[in-house]
Amino acid sequence: MSIRSPTSFYFPRVMTARRWLFFLVAFASAAWPCVSQAQVPPAPDPTPLSLIVVRLDAGDVAGAERLLSENMPVTKRRLEEKIAEFDQKFDELGRSGATGGHDVHTKVLQAFIDEVRRYQKLFDVYRGLSDDEALYKRAQARTLRFEGAYYTHFGEDACGDELDWEEAQERYHTALGKLDAAFALAREVNDVRLMASTKMNEGSTWIRLIEPEKAIRAYEEAMRYAQQLGGDMYPGLVNLNLGNTYVWLGDTAKSLPYSEASLAAFRRMGRGTWQANAAMNIGNAYIRQQRFSNAWETMSLALELAKRSGEDRIRGRALLNLGMVAWQLKRPEAIALVKEALEWYAGEGKEIYTPIEREAVGQDGLRLLSQIARDNGDEEAAERYNKEFFESLGSDPDRYGALRASPCFEIYKARPLKQAPAQQ
Repeated sequence: MSIRSPTSFYFPRVMTARRWLFFLVAFASAAWPCVSQAQVPPAPDPTPLSLIVVRLDAGDVAGAERLLSENMPVTKRRLEEKIAEFDQKFDELGRSGATGGHDVHTKVLQAFIDEVRRYQKLFDVYRGLSDDEALYKRAQARTLRFEGAYYTHFGEDACGDELDWEEAQERYHTALGKLDAAFALAREVNDVRLMASTKMNEGSTWIRLIEPEKAIRAYEEAMRYAQQLGGDMYPGLVNLNLGNTYVWLGDTAKSLPYSEASLAAFRRMGRGTWQANAAMNIGNAYIRQQRFSNAWETMSLALELAKRSGEDRIRGRALLNLGMVAWQLKRPEAIALVKEALEWYAGEGKEIYTPIEREAVGQDGLRLLSQIARDNGDEEAAERYNKEFFESLGSDPDRYGALRASPCFEIYKARPLKQAPAQQ
């Protein structure tokens, strides 16, 4: 029996350099295990959503999923911020409708909806990664709500541009369908702000369909949600719409408290465009009540607020109504105010008002000028304005009656033109 040396007992053979290297590598691998993908810390500043949307636009869903997964908590926070951004932009679009004109507002609203639809794809991909249905539904509800607003405005185009009541009704009902779907999703996720906003839009659409009772029910439901939100904005807007609806119906006793409450709310907010609308409501109520001195004061306020805030729709309407009120009060500036109103509608108003409103105001303004001139004893001027009125009808002598008989004209009849004895 051979006896092993101590060396041969521990190392039966001498290792070559290559085997020793293998041993060290193997040992190192065992001592320092591989780091799995799950153990990679999330990116503190993941890829911006705007860049991920570009991936989706190009059809790269897998790339978008990878980027969205870089840091899911941050991604969720950014998506929630995007929803808040949509709400803010939509609020700002309300101002553009007041200051930018009817046609401009249509284009801006369409561009906004196109952007929202792009991001809707992002929320869908995120839903697949996270199973977060609530965030997806909040985004989808907004897409539908914004589309509903667009179709309401689009219906005004059919009526205001073409006097096409059938087409307008179809667009208004499309709007209501989208708004109903938006409200159902908003209620599922208890998005009270969107519920209030959607019901307000429904009320405005029902008004254009000449369904005031349904409009009032929608507004009253909107108020229930608005009161849950607190603050002045949503209760103020609902009160503004209710005040406008009731003055349109001729129920000034109901209209005034709503309009006065909205004016107070908007003053606290410092929102000039909405203050101008609320003051216009109040002035119209006073006119219907034949409280012409009160109407003069409030319409003058509406005009000043409109000029200051850029609420160009109210500017022309306030000028015309001030001219009529000045006539009732036998004020010397009556003719000048009506002429200024007609110049505004014919000039800047081309981008602000629908064609049928401009046409109707042009005709009624000339008739009003003729009547004021006749009351002032200026028969020559009265006949001149009367001749201009008939020339404005063009080759269709029935145009005046046909325009006012159309259901499309109903929403403009809230502007009180019927004369009554003045009260000082």
